[in-house]
Amino acid sequence: MNRDRAAISRISVLAFLLIIIAGSSVSALEFDHGFALRENALFMRWPEEIEPLYVYNGEQYFGISETRLRFWETVHAGTVSFEAALETRAGFNSSKLAAREMFSSDGSLLGSGKPLELWDMSAEHVSEDNDSLISRIDRLNARFSLGSFDFDVGRQPFSMGTSHFVGVLDIVAPFAPGDLDATYKPGVDAVRIRHGVGMTGEAELVYVAADDADESAYIGRYRTSLGMIDLELAGGRFRERYFGGAGWEGGRDPFGYWGEIAFFERLEEREQNRGGWSESAVSTVIGLDYYIKPNFIVGGAYMHQDFGVRDVDDLESIYFDAPFREGWSFLGASDYGLVTVSKELHPLIQADIAGIINLIDSSTLWQPKLTISTGDNTDVSVYGWVGMGEKNDSYTPLNTAKSEFGDMSDGGGFYMRVFF
Repeated sequence: MNRDRAAISRISVLAFLLIIIAGSSVSALEFDHGFALRENALFMRWPEEIEPLYVYNGEQYFGISETRLRFWETVHAGTVSFEAALETRAGFNSSKLAAREMFSSDGSLLGSGKPLELWDMSAEHVSEDNDSLISRIDRLNARFSLGSFDFDVGRQPFSMGTSHFVGVLDIVAPFAPGDLDATYKPGVDAVRIRHGVGMTGEAELVYVAADDADESAYIGRYRTSLGMIDLELAGGRFRERYFGGAGWEGGRDPFGYWGEIAFFERLEEREQNRGGWSESAVSTVIGLDYYIKPNFIVGGAYMHQDFGVRDVDDLESIYFDAPFREGWSFLGASDYGLVTVSKELHPLIQADIAGIINLIDSSTLWQPKLTISTGDNTDVSVYGWVGMGEKNDSYTPLNTAKSEFGDMSDGGGFYMRVFF
């Protein structure tokens, strides 16, 4: 039954695209295209506490690199536009443990999001323990209007929430906290219908298809401005669970305030109830930014999630729960403090530092970054990360983590972007 529903969804979406493209005027086509090259290279050192692991493999340091070449094309035909993007990704991991997937080639420190996907539009050219070469169609969608309704159909980016360093409402295709390569949101196979409401409001219905139709997302969303606050309300169903939530962002000089809250249906067969309500799990983050100067911002936030552990001894098991396996939750504890500092040192140089403080075990993860503009369409970021907290005295398979960030490998790297 699921396969039949997925096949019907595929045929419906493809037919809809063909009808729109065939019905557009081809007499006045306008083309827009470009390339983007992104390079992320990072270097790590195994913690001294796990010396038996790296000595056994004959390595103490290792490096990871990923190169992404992206081509995109947009065609405008009257009131209709069609967008396509192809991205090829080459990855390399020097570690002898790469085959055990201890670190992914994209270098995400806290894992990678797993967006919902109906069609597998990727091709593996090379798939070795240390090397990979993969191409993926990341955009393939049509945009058009019918009366007062706007439609987006096909593979496209989709976000919810405030898009800050850490969020709880962006659940369809999220970025992990601290992900350096957040230039392009991964595309999902979706149908979106939008309609204006009043002077500042917009209502939207969204269907995001998954290969397993039961995992698909059905979302209703409403966005508006209330005085100095931008407000978003969203709710629906995804990955077989119901959810509802809100996001807000506003400010009054010299402060900016933002936040998100979401309620998720609990699925007993997929995750343990580690605290909070028995029927619903709540996740929230509340932040405040202080604009010392227009180019100097200090921010702080508090985050709580019922999915997280209350006892550090449970950290080893949390990542088997559905929110982490499915790639829409990344931090393992229930409570965190967040710190961000952003300062323009020079019109061409931007300095940032972000910190995550685990309030359960007092461990911290700090990520400083220096971004240098090297041209109109190029920039380079030099970054690092330092995990601090209680460490294991020795490495054995039976040991459990004493803190979330204490045993994390320290390291650094650079990230380069070129658009042409």
